[in-house]
Amino acid sequence: MTKRVAILGGPRCGKTTLIQQLYVDMKIEGINAGFALEYSTDYLKEKGMIENIAEQYGIYLGQKRLEDQLDEFEYALTDYATFVPYIYGRFMLGNKVRTKKEIEILKDLYILALEDIPKYDHIFFLPREFGYEKDGVRWQDEEIAKQVDEAILVFLKSENITYTTLSGSTKERAKLVFEHLEEKK
Repeated sequence: MTKRVAILGGPRCGKTTLIQQLYVDMKIEGINAGFALEYSTDYLKEKGMIENIAEQYGIYLGQKRLEDQLDEFEYALTDYATFVPYIYGRFMLGNKVRTKKEIEILKDLYILALEDIPKYDHIFFLPREFGYEKDGVRWQDEEIAKQVDEAILVFLKSENITYTTLSGSTKERAKLVFEHLEEKK
């Protein structure tokens, strides 16, 4: 049975770098691991900025398709999770008055999130420790990235999701993930 590992955090906090480090470290250790990188990054490169909440459903489907391809591995790593589009959907809408359509889409995303949360065996959160540099793909500045960090944490806490916060350099974070996975065997 594949063990699913999600590394979460706002944009530019080191998720992809950590996934890449974990993947290499696991391969060196002879661990059968695969990874699915954040689908929304490719979506943004290909289609441009996300303009409405309905696009979050497409991002959910794209991420799910990528993660479903990892069933053959002992460990499936991702720097996103299929429940994150719900978090971004809520974030996009903010405090504005929502249309009936936006409410229905948000409800759908929430139901999908609740169905998918149990599929992740290990969830890690990366606090923002390395500063923020725009990459030309993401639209967020550092202040918005921090708000996304907070939205992710609020969701994890409000849904009573068990997660581990990782601090330190990429190698230190990878070591902490390995230690956590060993403890849970």
